[in-house]
Amino acid sequence: MANTIIVGYDGRAGGRAALELALRSAELRPGTRIAVVTADSVGESRQRALRAIEAALLEAAEERLAPARQRLGDRPDTTFEVVRASSPASALHRRAEELGADLIIVGESHLGTLGRVAAGSITEQTLHAAPCAVAVAPHGYDAETARRKDLVYGAAYSRSPESEAAVDRAAELARLAGARLRLINVIGTELLWYFGQTGAETLQTLRDELAAELRERGARIEGVEVDVEVVEGDPAAELGRIGEHLDLLVLGSRGYGPVRRVILGSVSSRAVRHVRCPMLVLPRVAD
Repeated sequence: MANTIIVGYDGRAGGRAALELALRSAELRPGTRIAVVTADSVGESRQRALRAIEAALLEAAEERLAPARQRLGDRPDTTFEVVRASSPASALHRRAEELGADLIIVGESHLGTLGRVAAGSITEQTLHAAPCAVAVAPHGYDAETARRKDLVYGAAYSRSPESEAAVDRAAELARLAGARLRLINVIGTELLWYFGQTGAETLQTLRDELAAELRERGARIEGVEVDVEVVEGDPAAELGRIGEHLDLLVLGSRGYGPVRRVILGSVSSRAVRHVRCPMLVLPRVAD
């Protein structure tokens, strides 16, 4: 049987030396087979592949940041970061917690039909369980839009602690921007059905009481011109319709979950799929 020599070869000086020794040994035994083997263990291969993937991802991420650097690069107190995480939403949440941020801003992503945000999109993932308020910028929002005059901000009000916080935040922002403030109450379809059974007069009384409540709440806001609007129908759809005439809509999150987290409730989770103006969703507050 012919002799066989296995040569461990890695392309470096040691491997080259082993190869020369194998050649010399084979010369001494004619017919010797030489098998040159370069080890490529699964672990090493995986590590190299991961490093290559990470390097490519990092390069792509830095390329994505380039327009932002060009737009904001001269602004003080501004950083540009690539954060490794299991998802874009988790990266934003983690950095918000690490930095004690007050606000996360995202754009609309994975648009569904009619230009609406789709369920399960990065936008919704970022909103859900965010450690601070989250603002969603609609497609086409630009510097000219942001700085236009005659701004109107809206706040959805429903007597809940979250809606009180939404009114306070919307009023604060309206003062800063010189905007008018609109307080909005939507009589949902269930209430419409219930009061509809008791007659048109009872339903009108409800409308009048809610409008008076909004006016009373608005009277407590200083330094801002306030108007009120009571509408009827599906809350998310109605807020979407009203949002077409607003420059910002502020909502509170009503779902169950930790305090100071944005927990998307039935209205806020659907509203993000309907509202076409900038929308700010506040974290849940203590009852």
